[in-house]
Amino acid sequence: MRMEQAPTLTPDFLALLDTHAGLHFVRTLWEHFPERMFIIRVEGPEDFIIEAINPAQQTSIGIATQNLGQRIGDLLPGPIGHDVLRNYARCVEAGTPIRYEESGIFIDSDGTRQHGHWLTLLVPIKNQGGIITHLFGVAQNLTELRLAREALERQNLELERRVTERTAELLAVNERLAILATRDFLTDAYNRRHMVTLAEAELRRANRYDLPLCALMLDIDDFKGINDRCGHAAGDHVLRQVAKVIRETLRDSDLVGRYGGDEFMILIPETPLAGARESAERLRTAVQATTSCSISLGLAQRQATDESLDELLSRADAMLMLAKRNGRNRLEMAELIAPG
Repeated sequence: MRMEQAPTLTPDFLALLDTHAGLHFVRTLWEHFPERMFIIRVEGPEDFIIEAINPAQQTSIGIATQNLGQRIGDLLPGPIGHDVLRNYARCVEAGTPIRYEESGIFIDSDGTRQHGHWLTLLVPIKNQGGIITHLFGVAQNLTELRLAREALERQNLELERRVTERTAELLAVNERLAILATRDFLTDAYNRRHMVTLAEAELRRANRYDLPLCALMLDIDDFKGINDRCGHAAGDHVLRQVAKVIRETLRDSDLVGRYGGDEFMILIPETPLAGARESAERLRTAVQATTSCSISLGLAQRQATDESLDELLSRADAMLMLAKRNGRNRLEMAELIAPG
């Protein structure tokens, strides 16, 4: 069932359009409408002639009254004219209004030629026989909106760049702060506080899964004498040398911390006493061979009865003291006590 189309004009307005006042109404609208309006005569599928242009159209793209009656192809050659003709032909073929965006050259208020953007509505006009004879167009100027959007996009890109740059800076600062909070500035080993935290976690894991765990305490032989004879700068150099040898000799999984002064604490996870002894002797030999000092070491293994890190470290520290008393540059270790 065909629906009756609701009227879009009142009878009084229809009557007005048939009068001189109606003609004045349409002319006033045509002359003062702020957007571009134009009427194109359809001569053929690709043949379109300019019939009328309102003042806004003349101002915006510089088409003057002498251009009336010209063919679009003659007035707008090249790619711009090709795009205009393509859209006109599309509207004629569809037989219905179409919308599209277009770009072109316009003349601004200073008389300068500028590149502009418009949203165009094209409406086919049919005669009583249903033949499309004209196209009526209204083009809304999007130039300022497009320029504002492009400026906003540029600002957003700049903001994203600044945010990315600032984020990288903050991450670098945070990374540096994390290093300062966990590392000894002189030797790059873990500082004592962080080393104890890591060691306590390793001890809990070893106790939970009954894994072997060894602690190694070492210090530099006659370190006070080095400082007294050569100065603290020389002592710092020796500390850095020993720390470097430790890193290069032990495994990545072994934890190394500067426990205080010239004393280092090393935790050797998942390694029984015999394997830890080999690592300790290899380390002692490497320090003696590559630096200007020697080290003494004390080694202890986790006992099943150990409930705190202090118990394990106390045994390793006692072995270190024994190594110092027995002549230095040596390793002493606490034997594993079998459960009774």
